[in-house]
Amino acid sequence: MSSTMLTDDIAKTELKTENSAWAKPAEFDEFDYVPVSPWGPVAIVLGIASLTGFTNSVFGLVIAAMGVVIGISAVFRVRAAAGAAKGTWMAVVGTLASVLCLTFGSMKLVNAYETECPPGFKRVNFPNEISAHEFVYYGGLRRLHPKVAPLIGEKVFLKGFMWQTQRSEGLTEFVFLKDNGECCFGGDPKPYDMMVVKMVDGQTTDAYTGMVAVAGVLNANVRAAEGEPVYTVDATMVEEARTSF
Repeated sequence: MSSTMLTDDIAKTELKTENSAWAKPAEFDEFDYVPVSPWGPVAIVLGIASLTGFTNSVFGLVIAAMGVVIGISAVFRVRAAAGAAKGTWMAVVGTLASVLCLTFGSMKLVNAYETECPPGFKRVNFPNEISAHEFVYYGGLRRLHPKVAPLIGEKVFLKGFMWQTQRSEGLTEFVFLKDNGECCFGGDPKPYDMMVVKMVDGQTTDAYTGMVAVAGVLNANVRAAEGEPVYTVDATMVEEARTSF
């Protein structure tokens, strides 16, 4: 065998080997990556955010309701992709989390609302039933509004906010405001926008930065100096409000 023929055979063998080494099975020719549908992670995030529904927050329940709607939509959207996208399990888990938070969060909120007002006390909305009714004047004398006067001497349950105090605990009295907006904290509250809460029977209370619930007997002094609170509450209970409405 001549050297030329031997060289040709070696070259053919190397070429054949090279082609075989680089050849790929047919199944690797297809692009088999399946992307995750963005709806799956969205449902999961809303499911986690729905946990705020257990804080007696209406806003948290709204998030949970959104999670249910968007979660169900996410399940159908991912399944409608017919394998072109994945993430069904994330959509299902997120939806279930939102459903549970909405259901049990609502039950917890309803129970808190029904039990926060002590027996024998009348629930009164401070901004709408007292502050909204300004004083009236007869012959130059200040009088209570006819819709507020019947509440005087009654055992009432109110919600509002503490004005700034110098102490954080052991308070025997404090100024009680209808809200924490521009009316009060950001400005000069009107006499009908605030009350003086006085603890009775030697009780004291801590200072709270959030909404506060007060139970006690509502009184009024129409002869109070201009700019001074007219309403007072002889309180038997002061606590952080369990609900915001």
